[in-house]
Amino acid sequence: MNVLVVNNQKGGVGKTTIAVHVAWHFAERGRRVLFLDLDAQSNASATLASMAGTTSAARLFEAGQVPSPRPCAPDEMAMTLMPAEPALLDVERADSKSVGVFRENLAAAASGFDLCVIDTPPSMGLRNLAALVAATHVLSPIYLEDYSLQGVKSLLQTVIGVQQRYHRPDLQFLGLLPSKFNSKSPRQRAHLEQLLREAGKYVFPGHITDRDGYAEAVAEKVPVWRLKKRSAQEAGREIRGVLDRVQNVLSG
Repeated sequence: MNVLVVNNQKGGVGKTTIAVHVAWHFAERGRRVLFLDLDAQSNASATLASMAGTTSAARLFEAGQVPSPRPCAPDEMAMTLMPAEPALLDVERADSKSVGVFRENLAAAASGFDLCVIDTPPSMGLRNLAALVAATHVLSPIYLEDYSLQGVKSLLQTVIGVQQRYHRPDLQFLGLLPSKFNSKSPRQRAHLEQLLREAGKYVFPGHITDRDGYAEAVAEKVPVWRLKKRSAQEAGREIRGVLDRVQNVLSG
């Protein structure tokens, strides 16, 4: 099973919007998707509430047998949510053994699923580390308005550190995905050009433009491509292009 972690150790970069759309995209294509919300803010859990199973994400950090998530019914979208809850904040005070416990429990809980999508909190800690150790692929949305090369280096060093320390040479970094991009902003265009010059091989081929349709889609709890407005349809075509590339990598 592929485990795709949407990760950046800061907020406001569009992680949750991208993560839920990844899950919707694969579920609509017949993949059995497990969505794991590790962010105690619970935004993804609110959006995907109708998909919630009976086991919360925090349980994966507990030693012992973890109940399996609710199986996907054949007449609904093939997705199951392990929602966030306040107990996730307690995880940060656990010892490092919880990282291995999480990975083992996730492997057991995800039996029968094709893909696990993990939304992560906006700061580095034990939950983020556990997600990266369990991941097969990592996608990192970045916001070009406050782009700094040092921040990008820190992101890459975190992934490389997990590969080396936890012996995960198979962990694949999909790339830095420019998110909430304002193509009319000279500053953001300049930042994108700088990013491509200085870290081009780590940049994902595509971007997510800042459009109202994404916020409306999350509020309506449906993929943006299902909304009727023209701007939403444009957003749908754009993000579908990004998600098709993600799917091609995961399928390869």
